Amino acid sequence: MYLVITQCFASRVGGIENLLTNLALNLALTNEVRVFADSHSRINDEIFDSNDGNILKIFRYGGIKFLRRRKKSRDIKLFIQDRKIDGIIADTWKSLELCIDEINLLNIPTICLAHGNELLFNEEKRKNRITRILKKTKKIVTNSSYTFQLVKNLGISESNITIVNPGTEDLRLIETRNKYNISGNPVLITLARLEKRKGHSKVLEAIKQLKPDFPEIKYIIAGEGPEKKTLLNLTKKLNIEDAVIFINNVDNKGKKEIFEKSNLMVMPTSNESFNRSIEGFGIVFIEAALFGITSIATNVGGTSDAIIDEKTGLLLKNEDSLYLEIKKLLQNKEKLEQLGRNAKKRVLENFLWNNVIKKYLEFLKANS
Repeated sequence: MYLVITQCFASRVGGIENLLTNLALNLALTNEVRVFADSHSRINDEIFDSNDGNILKIFRYGGIKFLRRRKKSRDIKLFIQDRKIDGIIADTWKSLELCIDEINLLNIPTICLAHGNELLFNEEKRKNRITRILKKTKKIVTNSSYTFQLVKNLGISESNITIVNPGTEDLRLIETRNKYNISGNPVLITLARLEKRKGHSKVLEAIKQLKPDFPEIKYIIAGEGPEKKTLLNLTKKLNIEDAVIFINNVDNKGKKEIFEKSNLMVMPTSNESFNRSIEGFGIVFIEAALFGITSIATNVGGTSDAIIDEKTGLLLKNEDSLYLEIKKLLQNKEKLEQLGRNAKKRVLENFLWNNVIKKYLEFLKANS
């Protein structure tokens, strides 16, 4: 039996939520799995948990954070006492903080995932907390070379760290629907939480410049977040409302529909590590690649693991060259399509969950 301990899980939507949910589901295809997860939306959680096709047994925890963390950790410690546990996977160091000592006493192989933002700190006290738990955990799986270095910089031995880039399910195989009225030529997309560092405003400014050469251009902003009002106002200010489509929270069926109608994924993220915010990997670049869509991004954080510059997409040194690089790529259809083919081939060979789950298990079982 394997345990997945996580704050981030379906029904909540997000990159880490998607990662942990798919990790648990794919692990459960060949193993018994129990998930200890935080509650997010009681109704939506119940719908997900009771799904006839759901092969997981999920224990949910809600309420005040202080009490929730302690109740979940207490239940985990009781659960592992009289059961054979083959391994534990935790979403971050925070989920292990209150139970790692008991787990180690029982010699249960344990992996702590590392994504990026949760490893950033502005004070020594937080750094010491992170380091203490990671050293006790012994096995850390990072999502990119960038995150690997963050963990290493905390004084963790390289032999205890490995890189497993996040996996993706094959979105091409899910049901097709036509919910969104999307038409344009070309169609650009940014599928991400609406945060300042994701670079939506830079893309909007580029769209303004691109319109004379591409009068039918459309730009899809898919997601929700604190920057939405700012982006709506900027769209109006730039007088490009006819070229921009805002779509709220997108599920996997929505992703498939949008990707099938898009030509280029663009996300020029900025480095805001000083604000404890960075792109640790960029799973959306992998999801887009499944549909033969190439990506343009800035070379920040772990994006260089998701995009191979000039082979599966373009990595910019900074966003200042965004407009020109988009224009050149859109005008070179042969290169645009070749990069997309390369990206798709790489994902099919390396990033589907049936291959990725094996890497987690191999590392978990190594030297256990």
